[in-house]
Parts: sequence; structure tokens; C-alpha cells
Amino acid sequence: MKIRPADRNDRDRIHEILVGTARFTADEVRCAMDLVDQSLDHPERGEYLVYVLEDPDSGPRKIVQGYVTFGATPLADGVFDLYWIAVDPKQQGQGYGQVLLRFVENEVRRHRGRMLLIETSSKESYAPTIRFYQRSGYDEISRIKDFYRIEDDKVVFCKKLPT
Repeated sequence: MKIRPADRNDRDRIHEILVGTARFTADEVRCAMDLVDQSLDHPERGEYLVYVLEDPDSGPRKIVQGYVTFGATPLADGVFDLYWIAVDPKQQGQGYGQVLLRFVENEVRRHRGRMLLIETSSKESYAPTIRFYQRSGYDEISRIKDFYRIEDDKVVFCKKLPT
């Protein structure tokens, strides 16, 4: 596996992965792609860092199997947000998500970050995502009832990262 910064050639594949998960609404996919576009259009800003995971066994044309977007939280010292993480549904359960998450944690540490925050939905389709974060050592630190819509809470997870 290889993780590298996303480039313009990855955009369609990232979109395909997001849609393929069947977890995100059309608005959520648009939001995720907006962050990808901002990262590609204005890399000098460094607001959103987008990386892709390629599977070296996918043939001569390495295929992107997952991606992640994260960045430093504005006005917070050493705090980062994980905005999006997604793996091709055909590849889920093979550890790609863990590899991407550990990569982000290491990048946060490398940038002298001390904490990684993740926000997600409480809807039933996100139950595997919540379990993934819990198994990865993240603690639920906040829940805002009915945030996204009625009976869809905003759940915030946190992991403190020793430097």
C-alpha cells in the first residue's frame, strides 16, 4: 500500500468511492468533493489535506482504494479535524481504513498536533463507522441530539496523540 497526496487525476475515483459506500447523501458527497477541490485548487492554503491510498497489487495502473481529508482546526493549538475518510466498499474489511487513520495520526504528530477530532452521524447506517472509531481508540466526547435532523445526532470523537 502507498499513501500519497491526491492529485487531479484522483478526483473521479474519490467521487466513485464516496458514492459507492452508499452511506453518504448527495449533499454530503458534494461537501466532501468541495473540500477535495479546495485542496487541489489552493494547496498553498493548507486548509484541507487530501491523501489517497493505492493498492500496489491492483496492477500496473495503481488503483486508489481509499482517501482521507484532514486539517488543522482554525484557532486551536495542536488540534486537527478528520473531515472525511472512505474506502472502496469492495475493499472494506481489509485494513485500509486503519492504515489511512494511522497515517493521519502520524501526520498530525509530525505537525506537532496533540489531538484529533472526528465528527460523525448517529444514524444507523453509520454504526460500522462509529465502531471503527471506537476500536481505533477514539472516545466519544460529545453528542448533540437531533443536530443533522430529527433522530440524527452529531457525535464527536477524540483521540489525544502523545508527541
